[in-house]
Amino acid sequence: MRFAACKEIPFRTGKKVAIIGAGPAGLKAAGYLICKGHNVVVYDKLPAPGGLLIFGIPEWRMPKEPIKKGINELKELGVKFVTNTEIGKDITFDEIVSEYDAVIIATGTWKEKDLRIEGENLIGVYGALDFLVKLALYREGYIKDLDINLGKKAVVIGGGNSAMDAARTLIRMNIETIVAYRRTKEYMPAYKHEVKKAEEEGVKFMFLVSPKRILGSNGKVVGIELIKNRLGEIDSTGRPRPEPIPGSEFTIECDMVIKAIGEIPTPPKDLISKGLKVDKRGRIIVDERGMTSIEGVFAAGDVVLGPSEIGKALIHGLEVAKNVDLYLREK
Repeated sequence: MRFAACKEIPFRTGKKVAIIGAGPAGLKAAGYLICKGHNVVVYDKLPAPGGLLIFGIPEWRMPKEPIKKGINELKELGVKFVTNTEIGKDITFDEIVSEYDAVIIATGTWKEKDLRIEGENLIGVYGALDFLVKLALYREGYIKDLDINLGKKAVVIGGGNSAMDAARTLIRMNIETIVAYRRTKEYMPAYKHEVKKAEEEGVKFMFLVSPKRILGSNGKVVGIELIKNRLGEIDSTGRPRPEPIPGSEFTIECDMVIKAIGEIPTPPKDLISKGLKVDKRGRIIVDERGMTSIEGVFAAGDVVLGPSEIGKALIHGLEVAKNVDLYLREK
């Protein structure tokens, strides 16, 4: 997977750009700006660049070597990566702004939505993204202890691609897996071929059910209580609203519950207080150039778009990088 827009740099502008986030949008932006002659430094909280491409998507679904090759190409061109560094924690945003001529925020959507039900803090309850990232960190050799209480039977809550990734990963770990989704199969947001593959691999599906509480004993998951739904009126998503059926509760024994009901944009922690504007969903608000409410600070990818596809994040990262280049030349 190539991120660079060139094979060599014909000239240097002397301008410096900081990119916060080494996922698809950040890498694509870095690949364009380095080829325009700007000095590019990419900061990321993980121990290596790649974001979801390396740490969020399972290796069996997306091979990592082509991605690492593209990242190494950026390094050879001169892109500098500063890893294990979180803005607002390890380095302040003010330090970044004072040192660079432009900044691109490309921090994605790393916070998972909570179920907001009883038992969510029990041992054995994990967010799908957190679960997959820990497995990737272990696979890549960055952690020695997996720190996951693996069980024999798991229930995955959700119907998107993250839910499919988690479910198919669990099956590969010889864990009996059920996906519980609140609507019918036709309304699942996951790719149809991913659902089909999950079924072929042994994942069981349960439709028109919602979690009501997670059951525990001695602080650990022992089961989950679900309630049956019926489909109601069309809601803001364009799909029928799932309506709980009173008195239809039932329980399933399990020792793992994976939450996969969506992610939330995660801009750097200390930016909101400095005037960065976000909408009600937590997405950074930008103008037609991709610039935020802070002069010289741009944003790209899922932190602007909300959870999206990799292709969209790559395209958006490139579009914003082009505007950053124009901004630097005008400046």
